[in-house]
Amino acid sequence: MIAALVRSELRKTLSTKLWWGLLVPVALLTLLVNLFGGVFTLALGGGSDAEDTLPLLLASLAYSLALTATFAGVHGAVSAAGEFRHRTITTTYLTAPGRGGVLAAKVLVAAAVGAVYALVASAVGVAGGLAGQESAQVPEPGALLAVVGIGAAVCALWGAFGVALGTVLSNQVTVLVLLLVYVLLGEPLLSLLLTANDSASVAALSAWLPVNAGEVAVYDVPARVLGGPESASDLLGLAAGVAAPPPWWGALLVLGGWTAVGAALAGWVGGRRDVT
Repeated sequence: MIAALVRSELRKTLSTKLWWGLLVPVALLTLLVNLFGGVFTLALGGGSDAEDTLPLLLASLAYSLALTATFAGVHGAVSAAGEFRHRTITTTYLTAPGRGGVLAAKVLVAAAVGAVYALVASAVGVAGGLAGQESAQVPEPGALLAVVGIGAAVCALWGAFGVALGTVLSNQVTVLVLLLVYVLLGEPLLSLLLTANDSASVAALSAWLPVNAGEVAVYDVPARVLGGPESASDLLGLAAGVAAPPPWWGALLVLGGWTAVGAALAGWVGGRRDVT
């Protein structure tokens, strides 16, 4: 039955302009970020030997994937809340065997859309980055694939998290405004306050915030490649704006925990909301 619900949600998603409307700015931003990243690589690379160059494409690609995660979250939130705005959620609930299955299908489809965003951003970003740098500055395939894979996981989790937020808040404008305000302003300020604290334990909490956790995950591999084993942690903390950052898999677990809590709350709220 869940397969039928997933197919239904997929048809809903593909029948609207939202998914590709958000994909267009993702591609454009990624192209610009990585094209300039390639230009900076040329400027900072120094000599023509491979060991004299910096593979900054990894860093610019990671940055663009962090931006893409926000778009994935917006898609999930707006697509879920949109059903309440247009009152189609009533029909959806009435024709489905249970509201939990509907939520699970929405989460899976939004996660898939987020992963697609990441893959498209990666393809565009690599093409743009390579257009601005020499072949000697191409990163190692293993590191590049690791950044792409981690970025896809982060974007998928943010897509699912967005569905949870959209289901809990249900108002399309409210969830969009609150999500963007938190991502762009709220968490950066909260993270700044935490890292400025004299207590190392309190400062370390900054890495456990959802946006920071996603950024730590995608920046981990570039930080280890660019900073080496000695300064990788410091470079990662500086890039993500956190103290005591965990490894990429730990950051993914943190973001997955936030997503799971959000989904559980969405299941509880959505299962009791009157949609008639």
